[in-house]
Amino acid sequence: MNQVKINTAGGRSLVILDGTMDHISGLLPDRGLFIITDTNVSRLYGHAFPPGEVLVIEAGEKSKTLDVAGDLCRKMLEAGADRSAFILGFGGGVVCDIAGLTASIFMRGVRHAFVSTSLLSQVDASIGGKTGVNLGEYKNMIGTFRQPEFVLCDHSMLATLPDEEFRSGLGELYKHAIIRDRNLFLDLSASAGRLAEREPQILGDLILRAVKIKAAVVKSDPLEKGTRRILNFGHTFGHVLETHYAIPHGIAISQGMIIAAELSVWKGELPHAGLRLLEMALEKAGLLTRYRLPSNVVSRISRDKKGEADSVNFVLLRSVGKAIVRSLPLTEIQAFVTYYNEKELESQSQ
Repeated sequence: MNQVKINTAGGRSLVILDGTMDHISGLLPDRGLFIITDTNVSRLYGHAFPPGEVLVIEAGEKSKTLDVAGDLCRKMLEAGADRSAFILGFGGGVVCDIAGLTASIFMRGVRHAFVSTSLLSQVDASIGGKTGVNLGEYKNMIGTFRQPEFVLCDHSMLATLPDEEFRSGLGELYKHAIIRDRNLFLDLSASAGRLAEREPQILGDLILRAVKIKAAVVKSDPLEKGTRRILNFGHTFGHVLETHYAIPHGIAISQGMIIAAELSVWKGELPHAGLRLLEMALEKAGLLTRYRLPSNVVSRISRDKKGEADSVNFVLLRSVGKAIVRSLPLTEIQAFVTYYNEKELESQSQ
């Protein structure tokens, strides 16, 4: 078992890696525990839930809505919850997002923590204190910053993930390496085969290194006013692809990272060799699927959380392992999108 502590002005969080339910027994309250989970996780791990009121949502992105959060609050109130309630989100990224938001808004905030069951949530979604639900086609438009008291990452639970969900988590794992740690990126690329086999030792080591990267970024900028923005690498285009083509988050983000890298080359920030290095690594990991950007992509980006006036704070690359943030005018993004789609159309016709 390894532990990573995230201490910020807004709260403290303990991330327990490669732990088991035994490691959190003393961290849970004796009464007032509400477990938010989904239909898939309840079926697989319901036997492992600690004593408490279990609230089950439908599995999948469709549950990331304000209506679902409101329904959870209503059910908690009907079950007798008060301000001493403790919410335990038990599941993957969607569960962590909705449980965290519910904990933020129920009676203006109650204690909460997570048991993270997917690779995506263990390396990213459950860590850092972001909560959020979608507003129509706009990802995570409604949310808060609120640190969970602890996050338990039991790596043995990753064995039950479908292959597509496991690969989706790999996308975020690669993202952490690409923005901050070239050596981790090279180790991920070299370990692609062992990762595909989900070898516990190599998987645990790589998850730990990725979590340390995110923890360090969050500590330095808990409310995403500056440095933390680099964690959005690949997300500006990736979120549009995710909702437009209905593809898993990490797969969409992987394609978004390639597009952001192409934009970095187009802007003269990244050598073309850096883009090619990313393409080869993500293709080897089974994460590279080419999609054209939808025609309304710039309109949707203009309403993105990262937008300000007629520009967007965009994460670009200087090299693999070094990300930078640049404010780009929407007119410039439109010019790049036109270039990118014409290039993709020409490539597909060959």
